[in-house]
Formats: sequence, structure tokens, C-alpha cells
Amino acid sequence: MTRKIVQTGSSLAVTLPRDVVDQFKLKKGDEVDVSVHPQTGAIVVRTGVRYLEGGKVTKRFLRLSADLMRRRAKLYRELAK
Repeated sequence: MTRKIVQTGSSLAVTLPRDVVDQFKLKKGDEVDVSVHPQTGAIVVRTGVRYLEGGKVTKRFLRLSADLMRRRAKLYRELAK
């Protein structure tokens, strides 16, 4: 889909179409991660929870990974054999 770049104050912005906003349940004030794909140069916009802040893992990530390890402990022990 093609979108136009618009000016907002001294910044440039790309608006998101309503169907994308609805699909990802986005709302004003939500944060997204914007990066450039190193091989293609494509601009990538990601939604969701960030697990790194300032180069360190967040407490949420640690809690989720500990929960996963606890729930899958038997499987991990079998795979380690």
C-alpha cells in the first residue's frame, strides 16, 4: 500500500490506514518500534511489547521467560538428554 509522507510540526510522518489501525488495535499514544532492515533498506514498523530497554531485558521479559521455562521444564529436560 502506498502512503504519503506528511509534515507534522518540524517532523515528517506516515499515516496508517484505518484497516491497519483496527487490525493491530492501535490507538493514539501507542508506541511502535521503527527500524531499517539492514539487507533491504526497508523501513520496518513493529507493534507489541518491548523486551529490551536501554540494552537490558525488562522485568516482563524475565517473568515471561521464567514462566515458559517452568511450564516446559519436562520437555527441556528430555531434549537435554
